[in-house]
Amino acid sequence: MKSQTNKLLLKGAFDLLTVGLLARLFGVTPKTLRHYDAIGLFTPARIGEENQYRLYAPDQLPELRRIVFLRSMGLGIEAIQELKRDGTLDDVNKISRLLRDRADGIQSEIAARQEQLVAIQRMVEYMAFTGGIPMKPTIVVNEAFTVLGMAWNSKSGEGDIPGLWQRFIPREHEIEGKLQPAVSYGICEPGEQEEFTYVAGYESHSERIPEGMAKVIVPAQRYAVFTHKGSVAQLGETYELIYSKWLPLHGLEPVKGYDFERYDERFIGPENVRSELDIYIPIA
Repeated sequence: MKSQTNKLLLKGAFDLLTVGLLARLFGVTPKTLRHYDAIGLFTPARIGEENQYRLYAPDQLPELRRIVFLRSMGLGIEAIQELKRDGTLDDVNKISRLLRDRADGIQSEIAARQEQLVAIQRMVEYMAFTGGIPMKPTIVVNEAFTVLGMAWNSKSGEGDIPGLWQRFIPREHEIEGKLQPAVSYGICEPGEQEEFTYVAGYESHSERIPEGMAKVIVPAQRYAVFTHKGSVAQLGETYELIYSKWLPLHGLEPVKGYDFERYDERFIGPENVRSELDIYIPIA
């Protein structure tokens, strides 16, 4: 009788699966399975009395398959533990909702990473054409001049500066008496507090202002002139470097006034990385 009992126990032990075998079957490490046991997520069917080996029953394999899958989809241990506590680890509807939520999160992460990638690529391109060398400005004193063009105010809840240029370019022929037909300007006129008005236009002495356009008189001013090289999308990085690094490096103090961009024959398109334009910053 005792011999028969030992045979039955031995047969039961052979029906069980070891940590090493489960690790190979599911592509995880034995350390991971021991951790799941320690936190109560996936516990063995029995522990060997003599060797303390963890042994698992074959009917536990579907549960481990679900756990491994959910972890591979990025679900956290706590979320999976909650499913097990609720008895819903095999609830198709609940798991589907969790996976849809996870998919939405992944889409948001992808969008954020794409933005980071674009920013990195722009900075690499910028460093490529500047060589990381601080730009030295040219100091000029400009006489007052008059620009006719279309205006956009920062208080407006509609549109933006690129949209202003898109509206202006088809109508630029309406401006009479251009002093330099190959040179256009983007004038930033300071206003109250953080408000400003941006005018896209041409220098002109004409008294006729086309319908829907405006006239701005830029006063005489001392300027630090920097040359931006690259697309218009990279313009923000150049402005940032001007104010955060290049002006302080050269001991120049910006003052409140009209700053502007000057576009001439070197500007060959808003998206062209070989485009150049000059930025005029008012200084003391």
